[in-house]
Amino acid sequence: MFPRFAYSYSNRRRFLLLTWLFVGMTFLVMGWTPVAAGQEEIVDGVTYIRNGATPDEGVVTLTATEQWRAGGDDDEVFFGNIQQVLADVKGNIYLMDSQISEVAVYSPDGEHLRTLSREGDGPGEIRHPNDMFFHPDGSLGLVQMFPGKIVKVNRDGSPSGALNFGSGDPSQGRFVVLLQGISRAGNLVLAGIRMTFNTDGTNGQTYFLSRCDEMAVEQHCYFSKENTINYSDFVLTEEGLDFVWGRCALGLDGKLYVVPFRNEYEIDIYSVEGTLERMITREYESLTRDDEQREVARQILEAVARNYPAPPRDLGIEDTEPDIAQIRVSSSGEIWVRTSRGDEELPENAMAVLDVFDSAGHFKKQVALGCPGNAREDALYFVGDDRVVMVAGALDAFLSQQGVSSEDEETDEEETPMEVICYSLESE
Repeated sequence: MFPRFAYSYSNRRRFLLLTWLFVGMTFLVMGWTPVAAGQEEIVDGVTYIRNGATPDEGVVTLTATEQWRAGGDDDEVFFGNIQQVLADVKGNIYLMDSQISEVAVYSPDGEHLRTLSREGDGPGEIRHPNDMFFHPDGSLGLVQMFPGKIVKVNRDGSPSGALNFGSGDPSQGRFVVLLQGISRAGNLVLAGIRMTFNTDGTNGQTYFLSRCDEMAVEQHCYFSKENTINYSDFVLTEEGLDFVWGRCALGLDGKLYVVPFRNEYEIDIYSVEGTLERMITREYESLTRDDEQREVARQILEAVARNYPAPPRDLGIEDTEPDIAQIRVSSSGEIWVRTSRGDEELPENAMAVLDVFDSAGHFKKQVALGCPGNAREDALYFVGDDRVVMVAGALDAFLSQQGVSSEDEETDEEETPMEVICYSLESE
């Protein structure tokens, strides 16, 4: 199923792009004027929007005002590694700690309300969750990597069952790793890896991003990719590991928004059933990494390598940062895009600059987030259109949990406890 899907998707995409190129060449030969940047063009039923390098409305600044904070040196609460942050319809904030395997729930004004789940194998318990989402039935779904399953807990903390994904048979060298779950407007999407340990010593991996029903039964595979690990000559590369997980979001109507390529500024929009409907591009130059960024990439690869039964002989690091790091769809249908340059080329007092497209895919503005923080070290989560949660020290916490350190000499400085700060956002 997966190779066939990947093959058909690849050929359909190639046909569409060649058709688009042919149409553009016809315009030039016949002396016609191609559509202007940001305008729409329909080719074979797919709407293409080609945007220039600058937005129509320039840069808008959103000023961040601190609402509350938790953790850090002055709080009795300890966080190990906050790896996901969500907000419910009441504005309560859910902080998933993958290190201590629990979810801390805070009210909109910062009061600690309760703690959900805990480490273990019993009802409602989990071991080192990798992600969380609100299940279509209203419960909180916690994603366990291996064995891949969804542990559900109700908002009051009571267990709500568990959902196993796939049919891997560990006794036959086959199993599933789950990495990500997202849900909106009734659409549930899960991402992970199907693994097979072969008799020749290789590890066959199929990466997948799939629509599932409420019982986590796969209905359609949006994307898949094959990657083979050869333990007799094991080289772990960013290119081999790259996939769309982390670069996807669901819209108000459950449609999938996905960035298919690491080094191309492109956002594809799919119907719930998996039909490519719209492709959005923007003129963009990939950001060449500096030494610090290359070192962080090395550390992250080293952290991933610790999940394999044998160490790699070498690590393959890309020369550039990924063009797009994260996307989200706002309550009004706007597409917010976090880019490599938007984390580095910053105006004064801004932590990040995001590209904002309207619901049709036209590059309307850039938004500078005027809040403290370092985009290389801290994580930023939108919890609605007018609030963000910053997790200070997110990178260090992740690497520390994986037991990875910098190549630089160790210092005697005491590590700063992880801190979570909630900000409201207002236009200047």
